[in-house]
Amino acid sequence: MASCVREDSQDYGPLLLLVTAVLATLVLYFWARKAQLEKQLMEEREENERIMSIAEDLQVRLGALQKRSTGHKLDTLDRLCEQYYIYEGTDNLQPRILKEVRSIVEGLRADESVQKQLEQALNEGSDNVMVKLRNTFPKLKQEDYLLYLFAASGFSSTTISTLLEKDKPYVYNRLYRLKERIKSSECADKGLFLACLEH
Repeated sequence: MASCVREDSQDYGPLLLLVTAVLATLVLYFWARKAQLEKQLMEEREENERIMSIAEDLQVRLGALQKRSTGHKLDTLDRLCEQYYIYEGTDNLQPRILKEVRSIVEGLRADESVQKQLEQALNEGSDNVMVKLRNTFPKLKQEDYLLYLFAASGFSSTTISTLLEKDKPYVYNRLYRLKERIKSSECADKGLFLACLEH
């Protein structure tokens, strides 16, 4: 009789090990999945914070350009405030604001009419600096004109990097080369060009 009980308990040994292994695997899987989701949420939060920081920078800089510009209105703040008003207190607020910021960034990045509005605002507030730059340096690449436009408008290096879709070191290097080219030129508006970059 005792031998029967011993044999039955030995039969459960491998089954018990298998169940334990399966449970341990499931626990590890759910733990790894939770860690992965937490990392993904943290990355999304960081991206959202970066975009909101860019939105704040755009709001400040475009607002300053509006004050200097006569009769020219850039509606960035209005667009953001409208979305805020509509979705305040809902779960859709942050996604809507982020969507609007992305729209503004895409406009400044790729829409020539939006770029021309920004350029017009800078010209009106800074003695036609972009007109003079284009006339003085007609062989610059379009990216260099945009780099100058964004930098002279007072955008931060993070914002410029985002708008040009380049890393910060690339932006610093290109801006340094552009400044050096202006400094080494004999043009009459050299002081104006450099002064607009000093913010």
